[in-house]
Amino acid sequence: MKYIGALLLINVVLVAAYFLFATGVDHKRIIAFAGVGLGIGVAIMLCDRLTGVKIPGFAEMTSTVEQAKADANEISAIKDRVEAQSATVDLIAKQAASTVEQLQNVACINAKAVLTDSMAANFMGGIDLKTRLDLNDRIINSLKEIGVSEKKIKDVKERWSKGVGIIYHRGIRNALEGRTQPNQINMQASPELRQASEELQKMENFEQWEVPSPDEMEAFVEKKGFMNDTVKELISDYRYFLETGEIRNRSVFEQL
Repeated sequence: MKYIGALLLINVVLVAAYFLFATGVDHKRIIAFAGVGLGIGVAIMLCDRLTGVKIPGFAEMTSTVEQAKADANEISAIKDRVEAQSATVDLIAKQAASTVEQLQNVACINAKAVLTDSMAANFMGGIDLKTRLDLNDRIINSLKEIGVSEKKIKDVKERWSKGVGIIYHRGIRNALEGRTQPNQINMQASPELRQASEELQKMENFEQWEVPSPDEMEAFVEKKGFMNDTVKELISDYRYFLETGEIRNRSVFEQL
């Protein structure tokens, strides 16, 4: 019986280690399973230490005080080994969790650099905005798949989100001025309208990728008396992005 018990102990440790490193099972459940398995293994190993004593007129009894005393030290030693094994399993679990977190942090740092560079390059031409948005989606989805928290993802997207604000601000200014092409001034616009467009542009801090809030832009345009449906819709879309992190009218945004 003691060999069966020893084999069970070994299997419990191996199975616990496998689930810690190869699966996503909750570490607490694994530790609980290991504790139960180790306890059963110890119990099996002790079964054959019981000795038989026959008392005339009574059934055979399977324990003696002397044997109990002899086993006391062994039981204590086994208990210490079980506790040590449990501590080892717990340490392995903590190390595994730590390793996963470190990998997630590295992934976040790389993703943040790629997204920031992609947005910065957008302002200098190159590949179209639609392709950059698709890249952003793939990177963020990959981070979610490896278990990166929403808080860390928000940090990764911080600079990218500011770049989205720059694009919305640019689109709102173009819609205000009535441009048919983003980089071509509308020569048909009145001097007052072009002046309002220039003032709106000055509200942007491009070095810091900072633009006025939707409320500030809305109040500015209303004050100038140049509000139109396109400007109002873009301001609404930008407000929605700030609240949800999602681009509502993506096909429109891709053309800004």
